[in-house]
Amino acid sequence: MKVSHWLQSILFMILSIFSIEGYSHAGDQRSIEELNALLAENPGEPSLLVARGSLHARSGHWQKAEQDLKLAETFGDKYDVAFEMGRLYYYMGDFQTALGYLDKYISVNSKYPEAFLLRARAASEAKRFDIAIASYKVYLDTSPQPHPGEYLTAAKLLVEIRPDGINSALAILDEGIKKLGLNPQLQRYAMELELRRGEGEDALERWYSLEDQLGHSPEWTVTLGDLLIQASKFDKARLATIKAKAQLVSLRPTPARKTLHEVLARLEIQIDEYWNRRKVPE
Repeated sequence: MKVSHWLQSILFMILSIFSIEGYSHAGDQRSIEELNALLAENPGEPSLLVARGSLHARSGHWQKAEQDLKLAETFGDKYDVAFEMGRLYYYMGDFQTALGYLDKYISVNSKYPEAFLLRARAASEAKRFDIAIASYKVYLDTSPQPHPGEYLTAAKLLVEIRPDGINSALAILDEGIKKLGLNPQLQRYAMELELRRGEGEDALERWYSLEDQLGHSPEWTVTLGDLLIQASKFDKARLATIKAKAQLVSLRPTPARKTLHEVLARLEIQIDEYWNRRKVPE
């Protein structure tokens, strides 16, 4: 008896939601046992072999995963199996082989964003940075809801490898903010990049944009004080440090808040030194 089209659709739907990171799940062993039973009735069925191979890969059983996926290639369409093969070799750290399979898959399935994301990661590990950047861009453009962390990864890669990387990275981050909405992760890194290229006012503008989301936090206020000092706005910086002290006093001590107190003390010294220099000698 052959596996029904309905069952094949369910199997591929399950495969499609497996995370690229490949963490093992508690139910994987039970699922493997169920697939073993189905394969006993339907030996050589590619969809079942791909499903079981993917579960083996998630559990770190590389040899079993490779065996199932290569059997699936033999009995089915190699292009259909290529994504799972690429993911397997990515897990195993064989990034160049992973890229070969992912290129094969994308050649016939160019509208699957997750394939471009995996190729971007594999290419980054293989130091194929042009491929990585191009793949990240396709993923970010085509995924309906990309994770903010992927925008950050792409932006940081651009900064690392290209002379004009900061400008390109800011463009990527702004695309993410436009697509996902004002995201603190993306805007924070954009603010840091504005500072690195000497645009203090733009950095301040980006940080102020997060006030509604983060303004209740002393960390946001301390950072604001630091930015204001860098912009030579010492009056406003003084007000920010006063507000930050008031925010911190009502919170229980933690190592992170101890660090904030230390930063705040440094900012207050800088502000005092500025005003002392401004005093007119008697």
